[in-house]
Amino acid sequence: MSTQNTNTENAILEAGKKEFLAYGYEKASLRRIAGAASVTTGAIYGYFSGKEALFEALTGAVRDELAELYRQSHQDFAALPPAEQPDALMTITDEYIPWMVDYIYDHFDTFKLLLCCNAPGASERFFDQLARIEEQSCRDLAAAMESIGHPVPKLNDSLIHILCRSFFQQIQEFVSHDVPREEAVACALILARFQHAGWRHILKLDQIK
Repeated sequence: MSTQNTNTENAILEAGKKEFLAYGYEKASLRRIAGAASVTTGAIYGYFSGKEALFEALTGAVRDELAELYRQSHQDFAALPPAEQPDALMTITDEYIPWMVDYIYDHFDTFKLLLCCNAPGASERFFDQLARIEEQSCRDLAAAMESIGHPVPKLNDSLIHILCRSFFQQIQEFVSHDVPREEAVACALILARFQHAGWRHILKLDQIK
């Protein structure tokens, strides 16, 4: 791609970001984006098939990277010996929650788009994507405890889903209300510790000797 084409694409992306942040996905106008980028509406279609593709270009890579990093953190936890996992549950919270919140704040405008300015249902699908990772981690932890002879109460799938998804909905509040980074990290740590303490109680992990 030529320098001119790259500059034009970047101008469209920047104008699109500002438009989506100002008006939200549904009310965003390609005409206004074109005007802000000093191109024609038709020129936008030379780079993006439409509003959805433009929004995806602004958010997709960051969204998928966070999901992959989050998945990897849970895979690292699952790789620990089962006997070490109960004690590591609280330790890992203090490690991965700050980096997750920092990642969000390092890409704050992108997550503002994803969580507050997206197409109807899109943020819910993103939450579900992250919740599925968390849900699998909960099931893996239960299986690991059973593998060392610790009896685990049977957990309802709906309960697991609700508990796991609720954390990410709380994270959305930080973004939607422009909570300062330091405050968001501190609050997220408290929320995560609270949630993991709850899982320790539900799975009766304190009874493991």
